[in-house]
Amino acid sequence: TLLSLEKDPAVAQVARGHVAASPWAERMEVRECDAVAELQNMAQAGEGPFEVVFLDANKRQYVRYLEGLLETGLLPVGGLLVVDNVLWKGRVPALLTQDEQARREKATQLQRKGAMSLLEADKYAEAMHAFNTRVRGDARLEVALLPVRDGLSLIRRVA
Repeated sequence: TLLSLEKDPAVAQVARGHVAASPWAERMEVRECDAVAELQNMAQAGEGPFEVVFLDANKRQYVRYLEGLLETGLLPVGGLLVVDNVLWKGRVPALLTQDEQARREKATQLQRKGAMSLLEADKYAEAMHAFNTRVRGDARLEVALLPVRDGLSLIRRVA
């Protein structure tokens, strides 16, 4: 079964359209909800655990999603968490390797292309850095970070 938790009603509607068009629609469900709260609800209702979880959501909430999956047991030992955007447009490594002036110059170039502001980009990058640090420091987890596009982490629960 594939389960998608979508907070944004417009995104949920698009997802439902794709599910309806799929030959596997009977094995898919889209729930319009707050994912942090829904993780608790699912655990209390006895849903799960899930062998594979894909996380691509509000970047500032990634640590909360992780904690929800671990605390509830929805991600069991041996389960795999696949996390998107862990390098956030190259801004996460830039926070650690570039001075503020170099980051501002890069942000100005990105803004000319219609990208978000430096302040907003750095807030997301800081959130992703906090998530990466949290995962790396958790003895219950093994992580492999793949530096493709915006970065993808494969996180296996080992304890």
